[in-house]
Amino acid sequence: IPWVAHDVSRDKGFDMMFGLIHGFRMQLFFFIAGFFAHLVWEKQGTRGFLGQRGQRIGVPFLLGLVTVIPLCLAIFYWAETYTGMKPDIPRPPNPTLLMYPTMHLWFLEVLLVLYGGAMTIAFFRQYPIWVNLAARLDTAFDWLVRQPLKPLLLVPPAVLCLWGGPVFGEVDQAGTRLLPAARAVAYYALFFSVGWWLHRRVHRLDELRRWVKSYLLMALVAFFTWGACLSANTRPDDPDFLRIKLIALCAAALYAWSMTFAMTGLFLRFAAGHRPRMRYLADASYWCYLWHLPLILWLQVLVANLPVNGWLKFAFILGVTIAVLLPTYHWFARYTWIGRILNGPRERPPRSLGARQSVVLK
Repeated sequence: IPWVAHDVSRDKGFDMMFGLIHGFRMQLFFFIAGFFAHLVWEKQGTRGFLGQRGQRIGVPFLLGLVTVIPLCLAIFYWAETYTGMKPDIPRPPNPTLLMYPTMHLWFLEVLLVLYGGAMTIAFFRQYPIWVNLAARLDTAFDWLVRQPLKPLLLVPPAVLCLWGGPVFGEVDQAGTRLLPAARAVAYYALFFSVGWWLHRRVHRLDELRRWVKSYLLMALVAFFTWGACLSANTRPDDPDFLRIKLIALCAAALYAWSMTFAMTGLFLRFAAGHRPRMRYLADASYWCYLWHLPLILWLQVLVANLPVNGWLKFAFILGVTIAVLLPTYHWFARYTWIGRILNGPRERPPRSLGARQSVVLK
């Protein structure tokens, strides 16, 4: 990854942690996004869905392009001066608007494309041919969800999308340009579609509580297989390149699907039900994600050359970032117009009885 912060304190454990998280987190996100997108569409209809998603996703994306992204770019260029290092980022002599980076906001744009595609398909539900096709798809989906080896069954279409990616298991150089690659949209559409259809067949949700241990084991085997293929460092002119590439992409796809189902099953088992604190953090996570990158990048550059254990730096950066972003969410976003855009209206909790009595006495 081209980056300006090259820390002197390095550890292979960071590579392992990055791979474990990066290999499934966005796939799981789009799976969940598809599930709740169908819920919103079912409740509000097409017009209400487009309006609500335009507010929650479209507005933050557009505002982020003119606020968060310029701040990130400014810190990037400051870091080049501060560190004297320039990351290996291709800079064309004649840049165009299509080369404007979306950085970590790329997923919002992909979501908007998927929402548009879902609503286009939903338009045809009024025709009899769709009723017959939907019934067949329902039957096929019910069969798929019941299968213990459903992650394996979903590997082939994922591999087709991953085949043209820049790195084994990576579908696109996300965030480096304004428009995402078609294969990236298709790849995340797979997870989005399964989530969408799962809510359509929501009575099958409990099926994901089963086989969690098996999926975790499957994911572990797939992860180390994928890592071994990456470690081979093969090139296109090597005789075993295509074989290793196929194994790597199958392993990456299997890891993503296995972890998606395993994590969903784990949370259905152990984190079901309403928890006010968790709901608060879930609301805050959107704000934190939008604004975390410039703060983290700045902190990374500041500590990069300090001769301190890397894990201590990691904990420091996370701690400072959370200590800044959670209070700013509470003070500047949650109960303001910003919070209404991101999460909908939120009411301030009533003050304690003692505080109310004090006000009355005064």
